[in-house]
Amino acid sequence: MIGTLIGKTIIKVEKLFKFNASSFPGEVILKLFPNYLKKIKYPELVIMVTGSTGKGSTVKLLKEILENNGLKVCTNEEGSNLIYGVCTTVINNVKGKKLNADALLLEVDERYLKFVSKHIKPKYLMINNITRDQPPRQGSFDIVYNEILKGIHKDTHLILNGDDPILKKFSLIHTGNITYYGIEKTKYSYKEMNDIKDYEYCPKCHNKLEFEYYHYGSVGNYKCSNCDFKRDNISYSITKVDYNNNEITINKKTKIKVNNYILFNLYNIISTYTISKVLELNEDKIIDTINNSSINQKIFNEFEINNRKYTILNCKAENNATYNLSLIYTAMDKEKKTIVLGLRQISRRYKHFDLSWLYDIYFELLDDKSIDKIICAGPYAYDFATRLKYANIKEDKLIILDDLQNIKETIENKTSGNVYAVLNFDYVKPFIEKVKEETK
Repeated sequence: MIGTLIGKTIIKVEKLFKFNASSFPGEVILKLFPNYLKKIKYPELVIMVTGSTGKGSTVKLLKEILENNGLKVCTNEEGSNLIYGVCTTVINNVKGKKLNADALLLEVDERYLKFVSKHIKPKYLMINNITRDQPPRQGSFDIVYNEILKGIHKDTHLILNGDDPILKKFSLIHTGNITYYGIEKTKYSYKEMNDIKDYEYCPKCHNKLEFEYYHYGSVGNYKCSNCDFKRDNISYSITKVDYNNNEITINKKTKIKVNNYILFNLYNIISTYTISKVLELNEDKIIDTINNSSINQKIFNEFEINNRKYTILNCKAENNATYNLSLIYTAMDKEKKTIVLGLRQISRRYKHFDLSWLYDIYFELLDDKSIDKIICAGPYAYDFATRLKYANIKEDKLIILDDLQNIKETIENKTSGNVYAVLNFDYVKPFIEKVKEETK
């Protein structure tokens, strides 16, 4: 195909000049040949993963499981999750008119699913979550739900988080198969957490939903007292979380080792386990892969400095769910601790200064006697501090830094206890470099 030849040539040229060839080649080819993706012969197994958060981590783990089961997997793990990036991934892996793989596994942006699935029909679609995310771009989560709905084929098998009433809403419309996963009540689940919830009313009769417990936001065990809408038909569930032995139990029998207990990590694991079981992959190989999966240090990093444990949590700015889950994780540690909050850039995609999402985060969790100090760092340090004052955090607990220049000295000389740094992606690497910097 002439389109493939041109695309591969562009990729080679970009790599020669050390440009990032993740989306531009696909953009050129789709503009020259709009139906290029429809002419490719794909393997029978096509899986797409979408949602507000957790797409990349889920794809990474699922790819490892598929490969451990002997499948050759084509994925955009290193590339863009928009239509042009997907096209570049295909170009990279095409031989003739056929994709050179046993499985095509794609991370797809939730707003772009409709464009990708128009050209490539997924056999399975995993939807991790729909949360308040990037308000200036996404608007309401209802808009995101409707955008995802436009990209779902009627016979695609959906893999959904059954704890999330927003995702359960797809069952009212979708005619194909649906498999649900979830997490049962743990000792860190909440009877009533806060007033910030994404979804409180039944999509069928609009009666207010009743919750037995919450894991976070509006994710938990829900039911409508006026109709049959409820959390049910959970095929695969984490039934026990053993915090002492770093272990979870699925469906009361399958034990799996975990490397951290952040809820979004547990949801990534149970979602990946679920689709692996739906695909009838080898159980031992599924468990072995998850047991030996490495921590994604871009998202979660732990180390010790001067007998103090440092935990770095990469939280997506403009997303209350990832922040709340990180704050819940810090609350599990009842020992004396210091919290660091900071970001340098709100978004890579557009320039704006919207910080309304800070008020969707349950910073009230930081009003705790175990916290020695809270360091607010970066250009938005005073915005964080203002939000914390509304959360009744005493002013003498706050330390304001305009940047990370003196973060190491500040932590060492003015704080005590373990350190939890809840940071946006752009502050993770600079923070680690600074605190590990040798004292001159």
